[in-house]
This record gives sequence, structure tokens and C-alpha cells, in this order.
Amino acid sequence: MDIDIIQIQPYFEDELWSPEKFPILERSRLHHLEPIGIGTPMVESLTSYVTRLAHSHGVFVNTLLSRIVNPLLQQTFIKNSTGRGLKPFFNRSHALNGYGIIATDFVEVLNQLTLHNQLEFLTLIPFSNILVTKGLLRPHKAWCPICYQHWKQNKQIIYDPLLWSLNDVRICLIHQHTLVQNCPHCHSQLLWLNWKSTLGYCSQCFQWLGRYSKTSVVTQERWIVENLGEFITNANQLSSVLTQELIPKSFTHIVHKVSEDNIAAFAAMHKIPKNTFWGWYSGKTCPSLSALLQICYNLQISLSQFLTQDFNLSTTHCQNLKLDTKYSKNIRSSPKTLDLDHIENTLTKILSQARDPLPTIAEIAKQLKINRRVLSRHFPLLSHQIVVKRRNYMGMCHLAAIEQCCQEIREAVVSLNQSGEYPTESRVCELISNPGYFRYKKVRLFYKKTVRSILSSL
Repeated sequence: MDIDIIQIQPYFEDELWSPEKFPILERSRLHHLEPIGIGTPMVESLTSYVTRLAHSHGVFVNTLLSRIVNPLLQQTFIKNSTGRGLKPFFNRSHALNGYGIIATDFVEVLNQLTLHNQLEFLTLIPFSNILVTKGLLRPHKAWCPICYQHWKQNKQIIYDPLLWSLNDVRICLIHQHTLVQNCPHCHSQLLWLNWKSTLGYCSQCFQWLGRYSKTSVVTQERWIVENLGEFITNANQLSSVLTQELIPKSFTHIVHKVSEDNIAAFAAMHKIPKNTFWGWYSGKTCPSLSALLQICYNLQISLSQFLTQDFNLSTTHCQNLKLDTKYSKNIRSSPKTLDLDHIENTLTKILSQARDPLPTIAEIAKQLKINRRVLSRHFPLLSHQIVVKRRNYMGMCHLAAIEQCCQEIREAVVSLNQSGEYPTESRVCELISNPGYFRYKKVRLFYKKTVRSILSSL
């Protein structure tokens, strides 16, 4: 049968198999791996996500970072693909779970490579305006062995929650088990990322880290992990309201409620130095996460309630925090009167004595029961003369000790040579009283000169 090509109608745009009906979606360079637990207290950490991403491609973590991620980073965190370039980065890999330049740069690149837009919730970036870096993150891994064991037996994905990276979290949110920080097999501390990191296994001896065990938990530790879990859960909602002015506003509100705007009294209630708390109250400095948690625990309010100023403090609880009346009535003790004549006579007597060595300024101050700064402030000349005289004496003692050591070296070299044994440095050290003096250049030169002199005379 012949087909008339002229009668064949062209394709129309509204036909089902038209290419325009099926647009090709944008492809990610790396797997579109879904992060675990976003919006829950057990959300995955970014270091855990990077480890899983490397394993999903069948490569080691160092290969993924050096060949794929590193070329796209704005900053140079990995100098090269060799061990030396990666080791400094792995030593500070905990910073990926924080909110600094490393975390923001990695989140931007990984979002680009995986076509995700929520990887910042695997870090503390949403809380960057209110957190202080110092003491915030653990430099080494901590984990719950029961979680690992449970996930493995139930064939679930093994990962490291972001909670475990916080320095204030000491127990597991689910099992109330104390977090483990050393491998039970090789007792090593583990970095959050390593060349061959495998979640649930030691990166040093490659042994399994999970097990079942029992433990007792302190009430405050349970309260802290539950509050931080709630804090991380609400990251999406809180990130828009967490500004630098929020903490001073919260402190203003809470000081008014608890101590009737008495800043010194509030600081004393929580055993905080008044000047330190004033810096937090005025917004000049920012409190650490540990300090915020301790204040919230004392007031029995959650961290989220403190930040949103959504709390009602009971009258009974506020009264329990009130200062003792004696605290505000303490009278400052008067300064101690100094007997300057007695101090001067003592210093003059010490300086004129014939015995050596003279005592140190610290020893003299201790004998007189005063601060050593009093001596240098009121009697600078006498103090300086005592220091110089003692220093000269100690210098002469040092030279005499070196001369004695050189004499012993000469005798040791001669003795070894007469016995037919070569006078090596190690053998000479065995025969002298102070082998540590070989660290001095003069002693080493004398040893070499003596050996050459004796050997050349043979």
C-alpha cells in the first residue's frame, strides 16, 4: 500500500506526545537525598547528611568533598585533595553544624548540588542572631548507642541528629541514655567527618558503636535536651523573629517580672556577675546558650517561651528566687592598713644578708602576708635589686653546673675510650649525673670537641 506523504498532517502542539507537554525537569548533579527529621527534635545534622550523601554515591567522604564540593565553595576550607589539605578541615568539621561561614558556604553549595532548599535546618543557621560560638558545639562526636542499635535492628537509616552536636546536650532525647563520646573498642574520640566516615561505626577501628544498656538521668539534663529539642523543632517558625534585639527585650521583660527592674538583684539570683548580665541586658554582648538554659531552668520556663516572651511566672516561684535580705546589707570591709616601715626594713635586711640564694618576691610577699604587687608599687628599687641579685646568683649556679657537667663528660669519654668502647652520646649520658644538660649548646659543643680531640690523638 502506497502512502501519500502530502496527505499526512503535521503534528499539533496540543497533541499528547508533543515535547512541549512533557518539559524536562532540572537535574541535580548529586542525588536528591532527602534529609531526615526536618521539623522534628531529631533532625539530622549536616555532617551526617554529607556522610550519607557520599555513601549514596559509593565514594568516601574525602572524595566527595575534595572533588565535587570544594571547587564550588566561595572560601578555601580544603586546601587540596591530599591528606594534609583534608586533615585541618576534618579537625574543625563540627563547624558544619553551626552557623558560621563554613556552615553557610556548605549549605549553599549542597543546596545547589542536590536541588534542596532546606538544608540550613540541618545546622544552627536559623539561630545565628542569638547564639554565641564559644562552647556551642562539640569538637568530637557524641552518640546514643541505643539509637544506633535500634535503627540497625529495625533496618532504619542510621544517622546523627543535630541535637548530639550541641555541647549542652548530655543525654539522648528518646532513650534518656548518656551520650557516649569515646569508642568502646579503641577508646578514640571521633571527628564528625573523616576520610572514611561511616555512620554508626568507629572511623578509627571500624567497629560497631551500637548496644543496649541502662543508665540513670539527672532531671536538669532531661529538661535541657527536651527544651533544645523543642527549640530545634521550631526553627522554621522562630527564624523569622530571632533578631539581635530579641534577647535584650526578653531580659527587660523578665527582669521586670522577677525583680521589679532590679538588674543587680536578678544577676545575684542566678549567680551571674553584675557587669556580665548588664552586657546581656543592654544588648552589648550576647549570652551563651548554656547561660540562657540555666536562667530558663531556674525560672521553669522553656527557651522558646523566653525568646517569644510568652510565659507567666508564678508568685511562689519568684519568691523562691528572692535574695536573702542580708545580701543587700553587706558592708564592704575596709582596706588593710600597710606597715610600710616594717616592709622596707624587711626588704633591706633581705638584700644585705650574705646567704644565697635570696628568696623570690613572691616568697617575700607571702612571708609578709601581702600581695606581691604592693612590693613593686611602693618599693620598686629594693624589689628590683633583690631580683637582680637573685638572678645573678642563679646565673652563676647555672654556669657552675654546666662546668661540672663538662668535667663529667670529659671523664666519661676518657673512660669509654680506655675500655675500647666508642663514646656515643647515649653512653656518655648514662655516665653523667645530669644528662638533660645536653640540651644546652655549650655542652653539646664541648662533647663533640672532646670526642674529636681524643680520637685524633690515637
